Amino acid sequence: MRSMTKLLGAVAAIAVMTTASSASAATIFTPINQSMLDLFGTATFGATITTTGLFSHSFAFKTTGFNDASSSVVTIELKNGKKNINFTSVKLDGFAFTHTGFDPGAETWDLTTALLAPGTHHINLAGKVVTSGSGTNAASYSGTLNIAAVPEPATWALMIGGFGGAGMMLRSRRRLAVAAV
Repeated sequence: MRSMTKLLGAVAAIAVMTTASSASAATIFTPINQSMLDLFGTATFGATITTTGLFSHSFAFKTTGFNDASSSVVTIELKNGKKNINFTSVKLDGFAFTHTGFDPGAETWDLTTALLAPGTHHINLAGKVVTSGSGTNAASYSGTLNIAAVPEPATWALMIGGFGGAGMMLRSRRRLAVAAV
């Protein structure tokens, strides 16, 4: 699943780079689609950057209940004097992503799991866009965000009670079987 997410992120990054329409635009953002996140629990986000230097980006989304969140951010280093993104920090509400893939391949940052309370949350990315030659094209990154509802305490209590009841039934059947022998 994670490798598929990374592949989709890399494909989206390339698509964003090839469809950037304005050469004079400094950054073109693809925000988190809240409707997709609400419907399917998954949404993409990203940016295409045409300038060099330091950057700091933030992507906001909302949750209505307690949720487990996971996320991945991917960028690809392009050769032949192209721009490249080097992240220095990727965080979701203070939960730090782990740098799992490195240049010259796909630079990947992953967040395995974070527990989110209801409310507004932010994915914050910081880094630097560098040019390894005389290239003037854009650099981009893309990310995926996945959220899944966490069962409420009453649901956990009902489930634990059910396991306890099943255990008591098995125990009483074992006693009846021993008494019959």
